[in-house]
Amino acid sequence: MGENKNDRCICQDLERLLEEQKKLSFEDFRFICEDIGYDTIPFILSNGKCEFEAWGWTNNGDFFTTKYFRVEAIDTNKCCATLSLLEPVDIDGCPIDECEVFSLRTTMNCVIVDLSCFTTLQPLSPRLVNRLLPIVDPKC
Repeated sequence: MGENKNDRCICQDLERLLEEQKKLSFEDFRFICEDIGYDTIPFILSNGKCEFEAWGWTNNGDFFTTKYFRVEAIDTNKCCATLSLLEPVDIDGCPIDECEVFSLRTTMNCVIVDLSCFTTLQPLSPRLVNRLLPIVDPKC
C-alpha cells in the first residue's frame, strides 16, 4: 500500500463517515435511544476515473452489481475498510443497474478494500437505504 496525503484523507473521511453513521443509529448514546429509522450513510468510492463496483448475491440467490456501500469497520493504520454492499432497486423493488435507483437494500455481502486506491468519497442520503416502496405488492 503506497501511502500519501490523499490516501490518508480518504481514510480519515471514511472514518468520520463511520462516526456519523454510528450517531445516526444511536449506538454510542447512553441516554438517547430514539430510533429515527436510519443507521446507514450510503456512499460511492471513485479513483478519479471510474466508480468502484462490487458484486454480490441477493437473498434469493440472484447476482447483482453495485457501486453503493455502507462502511462496517475501518483500520486507519492499514488504511483499509470493510464495506457492505447495498443493492440498488427501482420503484417496483426490482434489482437494477444505476439509472433509476429508488432505494438501496442492505445485504449481508461484504468486501475489504484498500482505501489508498481511491481519491473520492461521495456520501448519499441515508433516506435511500431500505426506502419503502410506494406500491403495496412489489413486482419482483
